[in-house]
Amino acid sequence: MILTDGNRPKNYLVETALLGHGLISVEDYEILSAWPKGAMLAWMEKGKIRIGTIEEFITSRQERDSWTRLDGRKVKEECNTNINAYLTASGTMAVAKEIGCPVVVSAGIGGIGDIKEERLCYDLPALSQMDITLVATSPKDMLDIEGTLNWLKDHGVNILGFETEYCDGYILSLKPYRLLKKLSYEDANQLEYGCNLVLNPIPKDQRLKDGSFLEEAIRAGKEAEEKGQHYHPAANACFDRLSFGLSSKIQLESLISNIKLAEIITENK
Repeated sequence: MILTDGNRPKNYLVETALLGHGLISVEDYEILSAWPKGAMLAWMEKGKIRIGTIEEFITSRQERDSWTRLDGRKVKEECNTNINAYLTASGTMAVAKEIGCPVVVSAGIGGIGDIKEERLCYDLPALSQMDITLVATSPKDMLDIEGTLNWLKDHGVNILGFETEYCDGYILSLKPYRLLKKLSYEDANQLEYGCNLVLNPIPKDQRLKDGSFLEEAIRAGKEAEEKGQHYHPAANACFDRLSFGLSSKIQLESLISNIKLAEIITENK
């Protein structure tokens, strides 16, 4: 894997697929003003992995239509090409593994679902194999969340909830799934690194309320697939349109909340 010269992160690294392709109604200045100081990100620029600040990354959002997205399997394949790409959770885990960074931050993650690109999203095997702690919000709502979390549990991943015992959806409120353990602030600060998925849900009163949005988003994702495009950016854009931008706002807030949780987990280590 080829890394550009320059910055090295703290003990955590933030994915860029959501920032690049997912937050349609969020302006650059809103991200810059809310971003936690020192939180660094990973992306690919002209076939080389870059690790940098939000200020270094933010201009790439203006070129989102020409940028692709890479998971953990594709990152190494595309090095030495001329490709520009945002990295998914597993793509960021692959980079983190390469540089010895123990924690990765995402928001909504992939899983098991009726999606051509990811009947079994590579986020799951990456979590079970890379010995990385992933801080996330939930598997995405269009997925089989129970099946996703059961797969992880069966493959040795510790699934923990920050201040909650349940995973019950991402930007919508869905059927609750009971987690292995509820983490307090003190527990999170003392968590040992390893194959952990730490879920930090969006408060229910901040989530979207209209369940019909999910059907529309799934339809938009399927239409994108038929055109050879990526499913999740299309589904996210649909949520954004139907919610008048609220879905983008709450996802940014969730990502930032997860960064702050990663800071707790990595503090003094």
